[in-house]
Amino acid sequence: MVSIIIPVLNEGKNIKAFLTMLEKVKGKKEIIFVDGESTDNTVSTVRKCAKVLSSERGRARQMNEGAKYARGNILWFLHADSIVDPNSIDYIEKAIEEDEIIGGGFSLYFYDCNTLFMRYISTTSNIRAGKLGIYFGDQGMFIRKDVFEKLGGYADIDIMEDLEISLRLRKIGKMKLLRYGIGTSARRFKKSGPIKTHILMHKLRILYFLGVSSEKLNEMYRRSMDECTHTYDKSTYSR
Repeated sequence: MVSIIIPVLNEGKNIKAFLTMLEKVKGKKEIIFVDGESTDNTVSTVRKCAKVLSSERGRARQMNEGAKYARGNILWFLHADSIVDPNSIDYIEKAIEEDEIIGGGFSLYFYDCNTLFMRYISTTSNIRAGKLGIYFGDQGMFIRKDVFEKLGGYADIDIMEDLEISLRLRKIGKMKLLRYGIGTSARRFKKSGPIKTHILMHKLRILYFLGVSSEKLNEMYRRSMDECTHTYDKSTYSR
């Protein structure tokens, strides 16, 4: 069985559509939402049709909390703005059956932004995952539960938890990039501007490798996002 774990925080505007999509995903599954102290209607909406856990705010903490209660032998971590193929569980299970495969992720695309630059970002993200075994959260990372537990789960850090666990995973087994797509929203790129956001994320990753603390990196990220109030015209992001 695949345990689908979704960390959420104030996703009330989008959560109904996400729930409808999850209902269409075929295969044996359990769905676990982990709320990080939402102040909107996220919890009340989700609770009507799925299991909801509560956790201290922080994506790594929330995902670890969900994994703790998961009953499946495969953990599949999703973002609440993802769009997945109804046959995704079948794709995951077939990948895990292969020798030495301990996890992987899906090929990324942006469903609400099809500009050349955003296609460049998704393409390079998929190349990075396929060649280097480094997956980010919006690629729908899946991991064998026994491997996840052996590693002690996600590191309790404020940012870069997906990068950190990818580096540990690739040391003990093979990660597989599935050719099947997973859609994600470009909302943070729209908020801050695609080029500025792209540069910011690369800067943060470089600083992470240089040893800057996750607390400091998270502070830099939040400050940059808060400063960006410019909203781009929707026509710029038409598909």
